[in-house]
Amino acid sequence: MKKLILALVMILGLGITSCWACPDKEKAAKILMPLFGRQKPKVVSIKPAPVKGLCEVVIDSNGRKTPLYLDESGRYLILGRIIDIPKRKDITQARVTDLNRLSPEKLKELKKLVAFSVGKGPEVFLITDPDCPHCKRAEKIIFPLAEQGKLKVNVILMPLEALHPQAKAKSIAIICDKKGPKALMEGYKGTQCEEGKKKVEDTLKTLPGLGIRGTPTYIFPDGRVHAGVLEEKQLLEMVK
Repeated sequence: MKKLILALVMILGLGITSCWACPDKEKAAKILMPLFGRQKPKVVSIKPAPVKGLCEVVIDSNGRKTPLYLDESGRYLILGRIIDIPKRKDITQARVTDLNRLSPEKLKELKKLVAFSVGKGPEVFLITDPDCPHCKRAEKIIFPLAEQGKLKVNVILMPLEALHPQAKAKSIAIICDKKGPKALMEGYKGTQCEEGKKKVEDTLKTLPGLGIRGTPTYIFPDGRVHAGVLEEKQLLEMVK
């Protein structure tokens, strides 16, 4: 009798396992190919998603890793976010953040692009544009934390000229005249120099290669990258 029960448990276990089988990377790439045109998608990984019946397929697009969701039959693609309602947690965003962490080597590269630093404590990079309205809100939140000694903020200036035609000149001036938070927030205009121009142009070349294309963007000590404004509580939680 015990042997019979054990055999049934094993059969049921095999049934559950097969029910949760996701396609391998090569098969997933073939399934998704009609949606990507002629270019075969680069599938980094595939595994069961947090939601039963779905598989998480991680795609690498120009260095940016993004999770998509396939049903186990491979017929349906689900685009969107998985939200844990009781915990009020965006599981998909947390996964995106984890997948796109920057290595210690990349963090060292970023140090070369810093326009100025303020404060003491855990180091956070703030990538900002002098004329970006959302950046202004981010700056009003993060700079007081630097003044209170709760964070060290390394500011990298990334002017988005297509949206803000004067932002590049302002960024160069802040670097050339060695200005800080006050000048940045007030839209400082000043000296144009080769050193400042080079640093800004190096920034504009480097950051897209790291998957950073918008402002404000934060980069935390463990390499996590977050796009969009964070409140004070969120910032402090990210550096714990």
